[in-house]
Amino acid sequence: MERKNAKRNRILILILSLITLIAISVTVWALFFRDKNENLPPDYAPQETEINAEPIEGDDDARLEQPEGGGAVSLTYSKDVTVSLSDKTAALLFGNPARSSQDMVVQLIIQDTVIIQSGTLKPGNQVTKLELLNGAEKALSEGTYEGKLNILFYDRNTGEKAIVNTVIPVTVTVTK
Repeated sequence: MERKNAKRNRILILILSLITLIAISVTVWALFFRDKNENLPPDYAPQETEINAEPIEGDDDARLEQPEGGGAVSLTYSKDVTVSLSDKTAALLFGNPARSSQDMVVQLIIQDTVIIQSGTLKPGNQVTKLELLNGAEKALSEGTYEGKLNILFYDRNTGEKAIVNTVIPVTVTVTK
C-alpha cells in the first residue's frame, strides 16, 4: 500500500513540475519574445506637425459649437487607402476641416498592427500621403486588406488626448 502511495506522489509531483515549467515558459515568452505594439497612441499630441499636411482649399467655415470642456470635430476622408511597399508610403485622403476644434493624429491599423502614425494634423489641413512606420513594409505583402483608420483627438490648448476616438473601416490595397 505504501508503495502505491509513493508512486502516486511521484506522478503527482511530476505533473505539477511539468505544469510549473509550462507556466514559466509562457511567462518568459510573453515578457521577452512576443511582438509588442511599439506605437501606442500618445497621451499628448506630438510636438511635430505632420510634414505632409497641406491646407484644405476653400475651407473657411466657422468653427463648430462645442460644450464647455468638450470638443467638436468634422472629418473628411476616403475609405480607400493604397500602400506602396517600394516607396514606403500610403496614399489616402484624410482632412481635419477648419470647423474642428481639435487637433488630430491618424493611425492606419491592419490586423492589430499600426502601419502608419501621422504627426499632429491641425484644423484646416489634410493629408494625401503618409510615410509607413519603420519596418512596417515587412509586415505586408501585395494584396488587399481590411484595415481601419484610428483617429485620435487632442485639445488644441493643452495637447491632452480626448477620451474618445473614431475608428473608420477602410480597404487597404498594397502594391509593390
